[in-house]
Amino acid sequence: MCHIGITILLLVVFLFHPEFAIAQIAPTNSATISGSVSDVAGKPVVGGQVSLKGPKHAATETDSHGDFIFVGVPFGDYQISTVATGLGTITRAFSVQGDTNLAIQYEPTSVNGLKTIASVNTSANARFNVTSASITQVNPMQSTFEGNTSWRTILEQIPGVAQAGLGNGGSVYAALPDSPIVPVQISINGALPYETATLLDDMPLIGSSASVGSAGAGTGTDLSFYPLNGFSTADVVRGPGANAPSIVDSIGGSFVLHSPGVITENHYDLSVSTDPYGGIVTNLLAAVHWKKLSTIVTYGVNDSPGPAVSTGIPGSAGTVITPSTINGVGPFSPYTPPCSSPCQFGNYLVSPNYATLQGFYGYQQGLLMCCLSIQNTSWSEHSGSFALNYMLSPSTSAGFFYAGQTISYVSPYQYVTVNFAPPAGYTGAIGAGQYFFSSNSFLTPVYNEQASSLLEEKITTQLGSGLLRLAALQNRIFSTFSRSTPASASVQLFGGGTLNGTPTIFNGGTYDVTFTPLSALSSDGNDNRDLLLSYTTPLGENFHAGASFVKSYYNIPGNSLCIFNGIPISSSATPSAISQTTNEFRLFVGGNPSEKTSLDLSMYLVNADYHLPANYMGSPNNNIMYTDQRYSYAAPRLGFIWRPTAAVAVRAAAGGGFAEAPLNDLAGFNGIFNYGAYYVQDKQNLNLQPEKSFGFDLGTDIRLRRNMVLSFDVYRSNLYGQIYNSTSLTGTYLGAPLYTTEYGNLGISRYEGILLDVRHDVPQGLYWSLSGGLTRGYLVSVPTGFYNTAGGTCVLSTGAYCQNLTVVPNINFNGQFATSIPYSQGLGVFGYRWSQEKYLNLTMTYYGNNNTYFRPAFAEFNGNIGYPVTKNMSLLVTFRNITGVYDGPTQTFSAANLSGAPTITGLPYPLYGEEYGPRTIILTMDIHT
Repeated sequence: MCHIGITILLLVVFLFHPEFAIAQIAPTNSATISGSVSDVAGKPVVGGQVSLKGPKHAATETDSHGDFIFVGVPFGDYQISTVATGLGTITRAFSVQGDTNLAIQYEPTSVNGLKTIASVNTSANARFNVTSASITQVNPMQSTFEGNTSWRTILEQIPGVAQAGLGNGGSVYAALPDSPIVPVQISINGALPYETATLLDDMPLIGSSASVGSAGAGTGTDLSFYPLNGFSTADVVRGPGANAPSIVDSIGGSFVLHSPGVITENHYDLSVSTDPYGGIVTNLLAAVHWKKLSTIVTYGVNDSPGPAVSTGIPGSAGTVITPSTINGVGPFSPYTPPCSSPCQFGNYLVSPNYATLQGFYGYQQGLLMCCLSIQNTSWSEHSGSFALNYMLSPSTSAGFFYAGQTISYVSPYQYVTVNFAPPAGYTGAIGAGQYFFSSNSFLTPVYNEQASSLLEEKITTQLGSGLLRLAALQNRIFSTFSRSTPASASVQLFGGGTLNGTPTIFNGGTYDVTFTPLSALSSDGNDNRDLLLSYTTPLGENFHAGASFVKSYYNIPGNSLCIFNGIPISSSATPSAISQTTNEFRLFVGGNPSEKTSLDLSMYLVNADYHLPANYMGSPNNNIMYTDQRYSYAAPRLGFIWRPTAAVAVRAAAGGGFAEAPLNDLAGFNGIFNYGAYYVQDKQNLNLQPEKSFGFDLGTDIRLRRNMVLSFDVYRSNLYGQIYNSTSLTGTYLGAPLYTTEYGNLGISRYEGILLDVRHDVPQGLYWSLSGGLTRGYLVSVPTGFYNTAGGTCVLSTGAYCQNLTVVPNINFNGQFATSIPYSQGLGVFGYRWSQEKYLNLTMTYYGNNNTYFRPAFAEFNGNIGYPVTKNMSLLVTFRNITGVYDGPTQTFSAANLSGAPTITGLPYPLYGEEYGPRTIILTMDIHT
């Protein structure tokens, strides 16, 4: 009863506090149960009677291939029985939390007089989809117990689903592939990260934390914040299915996470693995069923030394903080260009008192320090979950779910450019020009910490003839970093400045230097709270209808502080009042007009509210004026399935979608940023509109023969008013060029592609699968006058009077929108299985041109060996990246224009390839009951 009181209290709070909002919808949580029946020798059993008992009762018989199928099975606990002449009865209890495939085989002997099911396979391998959307199911929890440490591992092997979290080549954390730190922001069917919803039991997980190297707050849900070992299953839902959880931020589809459900028997699991860098990964699971109570607890630790650290790029130079003394002599002042009031300090405008700090970050100053290194890139991750389900009565259940994670680590580093302007009289080896330097060359590591807390409460009860669901979710993310200068260091110096009042030239000698104390602290986070209410009721024997409502709230508070020589010189705060609220209401009806057809129709009604600053300048301001923006949208979705035989399902779906502008895009940041040779201003656009879309998906699943399934889909989505950002030269500032970046709306954009998947899966013997996808995303048209400035008509040949020239129609999106859409992706698996735990396989993952690693097309190979040592212990050996493709050093380059100014030639910024991951052998020991 305690859980009922808490959930009712949360409901009251949500309904009377409008700051809680953004919406996703509860579908009819149902699954497809498919499978096969075979005799002792493995031959198909034809005409066998198969019955299902549980929340739904159904019966069928196996076809000429020994196959059977049940459609529209509500989630819950079931018992399946198979009766075959001369073979007896097989009975087994199991839980349905998603599409399930059962491989039923009669055994030579019986247990307690009954035959048993040889295996239950709930993986995507043998999936036979009969929903109006293309669905691929993965098991994150199982993935961790197989030695995987990153969401990337299970997502990149799904063609058409790009792991877009590499930050467009600019994420320094991509230098640590296969680590839990790398941002993971997925894109489904080409849609960008902010256009791809991530949901927990149909409630949205919104946003990212900006300071940890993701693409920034609001640009897409960063899965790296959430424990991989916490979720029992996850569904990649592609296309505009009529039963989609939501149309909000689901242009290409949704990624739906599920908390662990009810279990029917106790079991325990312990897995110990090595990680790609020689660290130790430990995961534990305890699942206990006692009377009306069902509990699952997971906990994992990943302690890793990180990759080997380079000592710097030979021949390059890195800037650091200006020394206070050199070889004990000081004070030292760098060569600094004249600075008028107010001067630009880093990313902040400061008073003339700090004019001498113009060269603080090394831009345009006459001193360079060479060949610095970061001393440590290790991390420590603690993650886990707790799921509790309790049957209050035969018709009412209450659930509680918590998932949390903390990661402490030392930041790796990336390289950007600096303009080197040596003083007169310098004749050293490094000449004037632009050089790479390490952005973290503060001579001390940058310490980071990120954490997440996910809390869900839910009640499901029978109300009349229907099912009522009520759930509340609190999702919080937090990240922080700190760094400070050391007291002293020994480095090479080039260039010069004024030492103890005397102009001094340095030509590459090694000097002992001390530094003026500097420290920087920053924290970012977001608060996301959701409410879900849904009701579904049958209409006769073949139809159902219902309604659902989801309300969600999201904000992104943050603070930063920089202290120089004990004096706070800059600070910034994102007010917590900046927020977005979304409400989504859905009416739906569906059913089976005939034995071979299903029809679903949904109507979605959405409104999104933003509370934004009207005069926010990105720094503390006690007089911020706020404005409220509201957007409304309504769209239908229709799904149809035709099943001419038990071995064929043809599906079609069409409908609208709605993508909100990421909160930061609307909030803006109107400060002027100093990049040395030029300045950049990010302008606020309160007229920015949400995207609207209409898409369709046509597909089929065909069981070619026993244990072999073919799936095919073709899709297209048209977007109206897609959000973009573009930079244009708009004037000068402090005598240097001023480029203005602003978010706006395009005309028509399009995502389209085809997907093909063939899988042959057996309990024993050879198994294989081949899947691939061709995807394209491009701009079709732009608004009238899109390229013209206020000064005149754009002349493309010269660039005069032109703006937005980085936005070009009919070119595949390739980094301009914070992701790359691979032209093609593929996965091949070939292996032999003696049992579920004894197998050998080889996998090939193919990444076509325009991939998220910004490399030419390449393929990566893995090998896996599973071997049961005893009944309760198994060993798994993974040979990762066998060929060593792009298995290079950890350095990564920024996806900025390395010539020193934004590109306005109509082509995207230059991109520099990321590393795929180390070639390594990972050993995993799994002890289970």
